[in-house]
Amino acid sequence: MLESLLSWEEINDKPWLLFVWALIIGTVAVLISLQVSFEAGVAGSQVNLTGIFAIIFTEIPSIYLMTMLIKKEERLEEKYVREHYMKGFWIRHEKDAIMLLLYFAGLTLNFALWSFFLPPDTFQIQLEKINQIRGSVSGSATAAASSGILGFVSIFSNNMQVLLISFLFSFAFGAGAIFILTWNASILGVFIGQLSKTVWDIPAVSAAFLPHGIPEIAGYLIAGLGGGIISAAMIRKVPSGTLRIILLDGLKLLLVGALLIVFGALVEALVSGPALVVIFFAEVAVLAALFASITHKNPLEP
Repeated sequence: MLESLLSWEEINDKPWLLFVWALIIGTVAVLISLQVSFEAGVAGSQVNLTGIFAIIFTEIPSIYLMTMLIKKEERLEEKYVREHYMKGFWIRHEKDAIMLLLYFAGLTLNFALWSFFLPPDTFQIQLEKINQIRGSVSGSATAAASSGILGFVSIFSNNMQVLLISFLFSFAFGAGAIFILTWNASILGVFIGQLSKTVWDIPAVSAAFLPHGIPEIAGYLIAGLGGGIISAAMIRKVPSGTLRIILLDGLKLLLVGALLIVFGALVEALVSGPALVVIFFAEVAVLAALFASITHKNPLEP
């Protein structure tokens, strides 16, 4: 039922509903996980599996909805090609990118809130990964401090791996990037929840991750969208001319995602102080402009 709460028409007219929908399914997933989860013995210690179950129960309805979104996007693009409506590839895809960002933001807020209210070991799996990341960052801190380029290369290489996996998963499984996005949203959300001293601190703590987090997450989402539309077009066996255009669009989206990863890594490794604040407000302004632009329907949209 959860996957059917929103129709394509509702999402298309009011993309912000995806943010609310992500909060709802994330909350339901956590509540179910608290009831069915258990501790398992791993390497001689007990591990709370609630965090894994929460991800699984979040992904089940998400895969259905995101598969529908990708299929609708591919069919709409096919219609654009057929009607010779070639106003620019970004115009054809910006709404879907914003939709996926809203979905990710809703999931992240969901995990941040539940991580704040629930006992610390509820999301033990996520906390183990966070500690692993912290250890990796601490281990390379001295080298990165002596040369910001080393920090950039390390961040860029890690994030590019995630981006390529998002693209390939979506190409292979349609909505495959949802697995990676849900996992990353849970990691970031739990981290924010653990850092927050009060529930009102969550927005402020989140803001610290946004200057580099917005372009990085957007990069993963856009790459996943690119892989998804190529996959959908190949499954539908569209005409070769149309397939070529969709294939090029998918690769362009992958390139845009890679450029965003480069920008995010540069910000994370090399930018600090007032410049970071300027970048943050510039990114917010760009997102606001994009959100405003997607409220206008393209003439070929149903």
